[in-house]
Amino acid sequence: MFTKLVGWNSFTLAGVRAIFALLVLGLARGSFRVRPNRGMWLSAVGVTMTSLLFMSAARLTTAANAIVLQYTASIFVILYMLLFKKQRPLKSELVAAFFVMLGVCLCFAGGLEGGRLLGNILGLCSGVTFAMMFLANRYSGNDPLDNVYFGTLAGVPFALSACFDPHFSLSLPQLGCGVGLGVGLGLGYLFLALGARRGISPVASCIISNVEPVLNPIWVFLAVGENPGVYSIAGAAIVLLAVTLQSLYEIRRAARAKPEKQ
Repeated sequence: MFTKLVGWNSFTLAGVRAIFALLVLGLARGSFRVRPNRGMWLSAVGVTMTSLLFMSAARLTTAANAIVLQYTASIFVILYMLLFKKQRPLKSELVAAFFVMLGVCLCFAGGLEGGRLLGNILGLCSGVTFAMMFLANRYSGNDPLDNVYFGTLAGVPFALSACFDPHFSLSLPQLGCGVGLGVGLGLGYLFLALGARRGISPVASCIISNVEPVLNPIWVFLAVGENPGVYSIAGAAIVLLAVTLQSLYEIRRAARAKPEKQ
C-alpha cells in the first residue's frame, strides 16, 4: 500500500525502507554491530535484491501479481535441492509446483493483457532471491535475526538514490510512507526470526506467511482502488491454495512419522 502511495523511485524506496527496518531489527538484537560470514552475505543478496525487485515489480504490475510471483520461491528451493543437493522432491511437492506454475501463468496472462510483462518478470525474479533468504537461514548455521539484520544493512546504501530522484521529497505524507514501509518490514522479519528461534516449523511459517499475498492486494485495493483483474485473482487463488494444501499435507505426514520414530 505504501509502495503505491509514495512517488519515490524503487532504489530510494528500498534504501529508506532499509534504514527504518534496520533501526527496528537493531533495537530487537540489542546491538547494531555484526560480523558477517559467508551465510550472511548470501542472505544479504537475498534480502536486498528481494526488496529492490519487489519494489520495482509493484510499480510496473499490480500488487497482487508482484507478491504472488515472489511467493514462487518454493519452486526455486525445490529446483536447488534437486540440482545441487541431489534431493528428489516428494510427489506432493511436484503436484504443488505444477499448480503454482499454472497460477503464475495466469498472473502473466493478466499482465500481458494490461501491458505489465516487465513487472511480472521482475516479480518472478524476486521469487528467486526470496528463495535465497530461506536457503541462507537453513544452511548458514547463523541466527535468522542476524541474517536478516545484515541483509537489511546491505540495502541502506540504496537510499543514496534519493540525491538523484526527482520525485523525492521529505513532505510528511511521503516520509510517513517511508517510515511505514521500514517499520512494517522490520517487524515482519523480526516476528519470523523469533518464530524460527522458538521452534516453529518452516511449514507452519509458510502457511502463516500466506496471509501476506492475500491481504496485500486487499489493502492496495482499499487505498488506491487497484483491481488486479480476473486472471491475476484466479492465478493468486491457485498459488495460495496449492502452497497451503501442500504445507498442510507435510504437517500431517510429519505427525504420522513421529510415533514411528519413537
